[in-house]
Amino acid sequence: MRKLRTIKTELKPWVKSTFGNIQAKLRINLDKINYIENKLLESPLSFCLNDWMNRMLKQREKLLLFNQKYWERLARKAWLINGDRNSSYFQQIVKST
Repeated sequence: MRKLRTIKTELKPWVKSTFGNIQAKLRINLDKINYIENKLLESPLSFCLNDWMNRMLKQREKLLLFNQKYWERLARKAWLINGDRNSSYFQQIVKST
């Protein structure tokens, strides 16, 4: 148990620095995309700007996919914890869909 606790405390800063706040990363990415779009209006044939735009769009796709998987896992966890038997939680989920 001590080893697991030690690993957990050591992994928390790494996870935070590696993955961080996805919503903030998405906002920053969108700001960069808007900036690039404005620059592309001024010089639409710029190879560097077009390349940068493609990289930002790919990065955005990755962030959105990671965000989607995160929420799917969280929903699955809630479902497993609260159960899928004939419980009040199950009835609420069925009625809401």
